[in-house]
Amino acid sequence: MSTTTVELDPIEVAIDQRGRAELEFIVAMGGASGKLRQKLAEELRSEGLFEGDFTDIESLREETDAVIERMSEFRLQHALGSWNQGTPRSVATFHRNQEALLPFATGAEQLVEDRLGDDVPRYWDYEFHGTTGGWDGHEHMGFIHHEMVYRWMLRAFYGNNIFELRRKVAAAAPRDDYRRILDLGSGTGQYSMQVQEVYADAELTLVDISRAELNYALKRGQDAGHSWRGIRTAAEDTGLPDESFDLVTSFILLHEIPPHVTKKVLAESFRLLEPGGHIVFSDVTPYREGTKEMAWSADYAATYGNEPWWRTAATLNLTEIATEIGFVNIQEVGLDGQKYPWLLIAEKPSR
Repeated sequence: MSTTTVELDPIEVAIDQRGRAELEFIVAMGGASGKLRQKLAEELRSEGLFEGDFTDIESLREETDAVIERMSEFRLQHALGSWNQGTPRSVATFHRNQEALLPFATGAEQLVEDRLGDDVPRYWDYEFHGTTGGWDGHEHMGFIHHEMVYRWMLRAFYGNNIFELRRKVAAAAPRDDYRRILDLGSGTGQYSMQVQEVYADAELTLVDISRAELNYALKRGQDAGHSWRGIRTAAEDTGLPDESFDLVTSFILLHEIPPHVTKKVLAESFRLLEPGGHIVFSDVTPYREGTKEMAWSADYAATYGNEPWWRTAATLNLTEIATEIGFVNIQEVGLDGQKYPWLLIAEKPSR
């Protein structure tokens, strides 16, 4: 008789039964909420509100909201969405299991170069994705965000695809010989890991405003044997030297910042690139690139998902902005011919 030994995830083992049950319940409720949203879409479809070409999101939402706000499914779905925020419950789980989880959460704090202190941008003061106090609302938000929200809950919805997409975006850059790469808005290093895999010999610098997220990103990099440089500074004003990178890249940063900051981030990227270097920015699909239903679905989810800058990101013309700044060979395209993730790829002219 043979037996199979199942290796348990040490972080999952360190979480108590109540915590595992709560996180699994949130996943199940997210699935139920999604089915309710499908009902809303079906009603809007039957009313003919998704017919014709997309024009503008404001008028589309005005028409669709007038229909769905009368539906009992909307009230229930809205209530579930407001309650079913994974981060606050993940924080509570962390506190109950803090002694067991701290060894996994700490270890690289001293590596972060902090250039901001308390001087954070105004737009940063927002409770993104239902976080209490924002991305630095908890000392160990990086660990909580990555290990509980992303790795535990979001993978239940999307599988490993959420990480595989990042690798494909990194590989979408025009060259394969980059040596000095800047990852803007690095968060917990999910994209950074994939960038380093694709460009194994490159020196990688991570920039983020969140101290907690950057701390955990550097710990993950350290545990994987990478010598990353991590700088706590704003992507639109890094303070780094001119022409110090040959690739500046990010994954889902632009929909977390207001449009005037997006323009500054692209201008800062241009300054930081050596001639002939590239930017690769991956973010939300512009509403103009999809159907009315796609635009409604994305905008509706962003409205009730604590995404304050999603709509402006989805209505910006990044090609126009990049052209004004001086980039050439500009492309806006969906990855692998799909609509998401959406890529902006451009080059700083050679001298």
